Amino acid sequence: MNLPELIAIGSNTLDIMIEIDDILRFELMDKDIIKKYTAIEYSRKLNVKSVRFVPGGSGANIAANGSMLGLKSAYIGVMGNDFSAEICLTDLRKRGVDLSQVIQTDRDTTALSIILRTPWGKDRSILAYKGANNLLNSSDVNEKLFGNIKAFAWTSLTSDDGCKAIEKAITLTKDKGGMVFAAPSMSIIKNAPKWAKILISNSDVVSMNLEEAQEFTDENKKTLMIKTFLDMGIKLISITDGPNGSIISDGKIIINSGVYSAGDVQDTTGAGDAFLTGILISRLGNFSLEKTSKMATAMSYLECQEIGVREGLPHSIQELENFINNNAIKQVISEIVQ
Repeated sequence: MNLPELIAIGSNTLDIMIEIDDILRFELMDKDIIKKYTAIEYSRKLNVKSVRFVPGGSGANIAANGSMLGLKSAYIGVMGNDFSAEICLTDLRKRGVDLSQVIQTDRDTTALSIILRTPWGKDRSILAYKGANNLLNSSDVNEKLFGNIKAFAWTSLTSDDGCKAIEKAITLTKDKGGMVFAAPSMSIIKNAPKWAKILISNSDVVSMNLEEAQEFTDENKKTLMIKTFLDMGIKLISITDGPNGSIISDGKIIINSGVYSAGDVQDTTGAGDAFLTGILISRLGNFSLEKTSKMATAMSYLECQEIGVREGLPHSIQELENFINNNAIKQVISEIVQ
């Protein structure tokens, strides 16, 4: 059995990307809080500019990204017996991901996300259905698969059984001396907060965006968010903030990084998964925190250069290193005073 070095559990989804101009946008203000809304006029048929069917899902993305960078990667999950699953699995096979642990069922359909791309820049509203993803349970996690594990990455499942499966995989990874990487989304933070705390506290590396970090820590300052995670025992925490860059810390130093600006952003879908993959590959390579931040930022940037996930990404670590060596990025490094 050719055992994987990287195993991922999380969503495996068919993304339907709909580009639409004929849609409304408005804002509501409640005291100091401004909420923005995308709206469809009641009972109206709208014209869609374009439609793309794109394999996605954060767990599957990380497995695919790792495989493209040379890691033996496997994905564990449940999918339906439908055309959506076939599109997703075909793409993962093409990228070299081990799918021997994927279960297909008639109990539910493959997870589906409808992503609305509007004329308003970074606006990217998503309608997400977890579907068969949440049918995973701990008995589906095969202990033998973890014999050569170096990294386990998990993303959001929200059912008790799904979270128990992630918990089992974390235990198996640590028993074998591997590292645990977490990319929890707002769905688990809001819908399964107890599990979010349990799984995050048992992870070595955590990466999330600013909104997710605010929701989880109930803090507004990035430095206080960082402290909350470090106090939980997290060895490395990163918080991304779109065009404002990212902040990353290992408890000794904090690095604020900007973003690369060699080209225009086409699509930010999958950028967070690419960022975590950059951290993962850097940690396995024992790179410095400064280089780790550059690698992660580069992965995220390259992901955004083409429409759809897993596109535009490098196919080797050397290709990624060549990019960061040939493109400058601003970093501010501060020591943490104990």
